[in-house]
Amino acid sequence: MSFTVRAAVVGVPVPSLEIVLGTLAWVVGAAGLDAGFGTLLVALGLGLAGWLWSVRHRRRAMAVQLHPARKARMQRLIAAGVIGIFAFPILLSLISYGELGTALSAALIGVLLIMASTVLEERSLVAVGALVLVLAAIGAFLALNSSGVSQSQPVIGLGCGLVLWVAGMRRLGLLDELRRRVRR
Repeated sequence: MSFTVRAAVVGVPVPSLEIVLGTLAWVVGAAGLDAGFGTLLVALGLGLAGWLWSVRHRRRAMAVQLHPARKARMQRLIAAGVIGIFAFPILLSLISYGELGTALSAALIGVLLIMASTVLEERSLVAVGALVLVLAAIGAFLALNSSGVSQSQPVIGLGCGLVLWVAGMRRLGLLDELRRRVRR
């Protein structure tokens, strides 16, 4: 009986996570604005996300498979994020701190991105997670010093959306292409 030992596949998967989280954050941020302007921003954001997803799809040769242990760890991180995103605002509103729900959800995403950097072996996710944490702290400050989430939600959502999309563009190589075009 022979056993084949498969080595852990190392490599960075295409940036699906950044595109999806960026879109979600952008929609949450735009929902905190006036209806007309917020709707326009949602439409622009969904257009950008669709374009990024199509670029990601065209470059799927960049994709790698994660070792089953890493894949399971990543799935646990994603499950914790999904549960936290929905649970934190609900639980905080029960104890009269509902205005911090968006900030705490963003902080959870920042921490999970930092943790995902070890699973995916992508150091840039540490910087992205740290920026998301900073935006969450700014949003929490705004929420505690104003009435409700009218000031904090757009700052957190739109800021995190931009940070995550830029990170996805960098991992797709779009920023390098843009830099080369500008230099010509």
